[in-house]
Amino acid sequence: MSAILIISVFLIFVASLALLRTKRPRSNEEAEQLPPRFGSRGLFGGDALGSPGGGSNDDAEPEKNASEELEKTLCARAERGDFEALKDAHAGGVELYRRILDALVERCANSPEDLRALAALLAGSDELRSSPALAERLLEVWRQSPARPATAELLRVAALSDDAETFGLAVSTVLRAWEDGRLGDTGAEELRSLFEGEYWLLSSEAKRSGAGFLLKQKLADARHRLAARARRENPPSTGAFRDELPAQKERP
Repeated sequence: MSAILIISVFLIFVASLALLRTKRPRSNEEAEQLPPRFGSRGLFGGDALGSPGGGSNDDAEPEKNASEELEKTLCARAERGDFEALKDAHAGGVELYRRILDALVERCANSPEDLRALAALLAGSDELRSSPALAERLLEVWRQSPARPATAELLRVAALSDDAETFGLAVSTVLRAWEDGRLGDTGAEELRSLFEGEYWLLSSEAKRSGAGFLLKQKLADARHRLAARARRENPPSTGAFRDELPAQKERP
């Protein structure tokens, strides 16, 4: 009886094993059912030998050539002294604008008249900015013949350079010239208003910089010196002191 049971179990095991082997898929059939693999660049729309993006470099090439041609044209105009090239360069981005401005400054370096004309263009514009190089060149010209209108233009160009150190140098130079009597027709209050008004034309980044912090200290010192000079030149009269004394006594 036990022998029959053992034989029956063995036959069932063999039958199950044979059934499982017949249902197992063949390896080559499984391989045929797998989806084809993508190439290394297939997911990005390009073939294996092409560049990503399917020809984006070809699209960028004409744009690059146009930018280079524009810069070449504007540089040629700047070398001829065409200030209007700045307005066209302004639409081409900051880097292009700065290169064209530097070219114009270099061309005008030996001509104070041309340098003043360039400065006047920037000072009267609502969009165009200056540069430290232009402000420093203009400061050299101003030192030779400081005058009231030229002072306002110098400070405007220095502020439009968006460089706190450059503007601070202009403020110190103008203040020193005023104290030496070289700006006799300019009053202390007028000069203070000019310093503070042009300061706000600096960019926010320039005002927040370390040089901007030092500039604020320099402006505070300038206000103090201007006020002290104004008091020395216009001391209050004796009558004014007498008029003030009763008013001071009446204060609670």
